[in-house]
Amino acid sequence: MKRPLLGALDAWALLGISGGLAAASPWLAGLDLPVLAGLATAAAGGAALAVPRLRRRYDRVDEGDKEGFVVKSDPPLQVTEDRSILLGYTTDRNIPVRLPYDLLTRHAALIGASGGGKTSLGLLLLWQQMARGGGWTFIDAKIEADNLASVVHMARVLGRESDLYVLDISDPDHSHTYNPIAYGDADEVASRLLNLIPSAENNPGADHYRQSVNHALTAIVGGLKAAQRLYHFGDLTILMQSPGAMDAVLRMVPPGPERMALEVFLDKYRRPDQKTGQVSLDINRLKDTLGGMAGRLALFAQGKFGRLLNTYTPEVDLYDILTGNKMLYVRLPTMAKETAALNFAKMLLSDLRSGVARVQALARSQRPDPPHLVFADEMGSYVMSGVARFFEQARSANVAIMPGFQAFGNLREVSPEFADIILQNTWTKVMFRFGGADSAETAAEIIGKRKVFAYSLSQSENESESSPFIRATPQSSTGQGGGTGETWRENEEYRVAPAKLAALGIGECITIIGSRVYHLRIPYLQTPTSDTVEFRPLRHPRRTPAGWQTLDLEKKYSDYLSA
Repeated sequence: MKRPLLGALDAWALLGISGGLAAASPWLAGLDLPVLAGLATAAAGGAALAVPRLRRRYDRVDEGDKEGFVVKSDPPLQVTEDRSILLGYTTDRNIPVRLPYDLLTRHAALIGASGGGKTSLGLLLLWQQMARGGGWTFIDAKIEADNLASVVHMARVLGRESDLYVLDISDPDHSHTYNPIAYGDADEVASRLLNLIPSAENNPGADHYRQSVNHALTAIVGGLKAAQRLYHFGDLTILMQSPGAMDAVLRMVPPGPERMALEVFLDKYRRPDQKTGQVSLDINRLKDTLGGMAGRLALFAQGKFGRLLNTYTPEVDLYDILTGNKMLYVRLPTMAKETAALNFAKMLLSDLRSGVARVQALARSQRPDPPHLVFADEMGSYVMSGVARFFEQARSANVAIMPGFQAFGNLREVSPEFADIILQNTWTKVMFRFGGADSAETAAEIIGKRKVFAYSLSQSENESESSPFIRATPQSSTGQGGGTGETWRENEEYRVAPAKLAALGIGECITIIGSRVYHLRIPYLQTPTSDTVEFRPLRHPRRTPAGWQTLDLEKKYSDYLSA
C-alpha cells in the first residue's frame, strides 16, 4: 500500500525540499551559506519522505497470510549476554531475544502440541547452561533415545561428562543409583511417600487413612534416623508388615522423643495373647493401616526399580545436584509403566522440593549461579497438585522451572486453581503450535488484545425524476445527488489471533516476557543420534556416613517371616 502525502511530517519534508530548490536560484549564486543550508534542508526533507516508505517497502511483517505470517515483535530487553540466556530470534528483524537471569527464575511455561519445538528449545537452554558451568535437571517423559544422546554428546564436547548423572528406571545398567527417601527429616520423607496415595480432600475415610499412614511413617522414619540406620524401600516394606522387624528396630532406637513416638504408635497395635498372656503386635491390625502403603513401596523394592533404588549410598543426591552445578537427566517410561513412572516422578519432585528448601537456607553466595534450570518436559503426564508450592518458592533458591505442556487442559486436569497458580507463577510463556481451538483461544487471551482503528469509506448516488400526474405541458422535475463519507472506528482485536497460533510452523513460537510479545524462531541444535553415541555412566561411589549403619532387613527377611 502506498503511503499518501499527508500529515505534519510530510509538510515539513516538502518544505525542506522547497528550501533546496530555493537554494538553487541564480539569485543565491556565490553565497555559500544559503546554498549549504538549502542542500541540508533538501536532504533532510528527502530522507523524511523516503525512509518511512523504504521501511514499509522492505518490512518483513506480514500478518495477513494464514501460513508463513510474520508478527511484529516488541523491542528486546536490554540485557548483558553473560547474565542472560538466548531464547531465539525474531522473525521480523532477526534480532536475538535473551531472557535475563532475574526473569528466568520467575519461571517459564512451554506450551504447544507435540513436535512443535518444546524439546528443541529445552536442549538449546541446556546447552547454554552447560557451556557456562551451570546445572540443570531434565525430566524426559518421552524417553526418546536421541535426547539422551544429545545431552551426553554436549557434556562430552564441553568436558563435563563427570558432572552428568542419569536416572533410567527401565535400564538400571545404564543408570546411576538413587534413593529418594534417604535424605531429609522424618516429616519430609513421610510427605514424599504420602504422594503415592491419591488426594483425599473430599473423602473423610480416605483422609483418616492418610493421616494414620503419615503418623506411622513419621514415627518409623524418625526412629530409624535417631538410631542412625540407613534404609531403603525394601527395608520399609518388610518393616511395615513384620512385627518381629518392628520390635528389632524399636530396640535399636535410643531413649528420646523419637523412641517415645515410635512406642506410642506401636502401642495401639499391641494386644496380649489369650493363652500365654504375652503382649505382641497384632499383625492384622498393623497391615490394615500400613498394608496399602507397604504394597506401593514394594513396587520400588523389586525388579528394575529395586536395582536402581534399593541402595544405602545413592550416587544421586538432589541437594548436591543443585548446589554443585551438576546435571541430571531423568527418563520416565510413562507409556510402558504409567503408574510406576508417575509414582516415581511424584517422589522425585518431592525430593527436589526438599532440596530447594535446603538451598533457601543457604547464604545468597552459596546458591546456584547460574540459576539451576529444571526442564520438566511433557509435565502433563506426571503433574500433581503439590508442584504448585514448588513454583512459588523456587525463585528464592535461584532455581528456574520450565515445565512443558501440550495443552492448557493438562493443568486443568489437576484443578482449575492449579492451572491458575502455574500460569500466575510463570513470568515467561512460550507458545508453540496448538492442535486444538480451546488452547489456542486461551493462549490468545493470555497474549492480550490491542486497539486498532478501522477505516471505512462509503459512497452513495441517487437520481430522481418527478412530474404531475396530470399535466398540460411536457415539463417535469429531475434531480441527482451523491455523497461520500469516511469514518474511523476503534476496535479491540487479538494481538495474535487463535488461527495464527494454530498455524505456527515447526520451531516457531509466540513468546511473552512480562508484557512484551515476540514472534521467534528457535535455533535447532544438530547433535549425533543414539546410533552413534554410546552412554556408560561414570560411577560416583559414596561411603556410608561416619557413625551410621545399614539396616539390612532384606538380608535377614527370613528371620521375620510369620511361618
